[in-house]
Amino acid sequence: MPFRVGSVTLAAVTSRSNFMPLTPKAESVDADGVGDGFVVPLAYKGQVLHGGFTRLLVSAPPDQVAAVHSALVGALTPPLKFLYVRMTDRQKGQLQQPEHMVAVELPQTRVLEVLQRYAPLIYHDGRNQIWVRGMCEGQVVLEEIGTLYVYPDDLLYRDCLDAIGVEERVHVSMADRDYVKVNFASEADELERKLIHELGLIPWKG
Repeated sequence: MPFRVGSVTLAAVTSRSNFMPLTPKAESVDADGVGDGFVVPLAYKGQVLHGGFTRLLVSAPPDQVAAVHSALVGALTPPLKFLYVRMTDRQKGQLQQPEHMVAVELPQTRVLEVLQRYAPLIYHDGRNQIWVRGMCEGQVVLEEIGTLYVYPDDLLYRDCLDAIGVEERVHVSMADRDYVKVNFASEADELERKLIHELGLIPWKG
């Protein structure tokens, strides 16, 4: 039975006992949960939200999400705030209310090291969202379906994306798909526990 997370319908979830490094956080599927052949482009586009707030929607293929995400986090002004949002418990299923855990005043180098060390959990497992915020309101969000959002739409982040070869163009993103299958790996359970401990993440009611 399909269910929804935000504006995306999740047709099914899978749990992998043998973690594959390039397994995407999520895949576009049809109503029966079968892959529909959609290929995530490498592109970004500006968006204007209700109230006049702006952001960039950034898409990247599964094997390039980590590089694009790290580059954008590297463009934020430190110190950084790291918010881990658990959307799903692999054992229990989708959570009725996401769990938020936060650490603040983090050096940028430490955050970038953590992103690399815990890449299987962050970039290849769909249980979480990662929110990284800098000074001056800059923020990078990696959703559970692998889509990136950058707040606000600023030349700093556009220049960063242009420099790493991400093209600005109108495109269909994973967030536009009707059905999305989110992937989980049992090995990521332990990585999640280690990440929470290493960063000293504490519960946060946003």
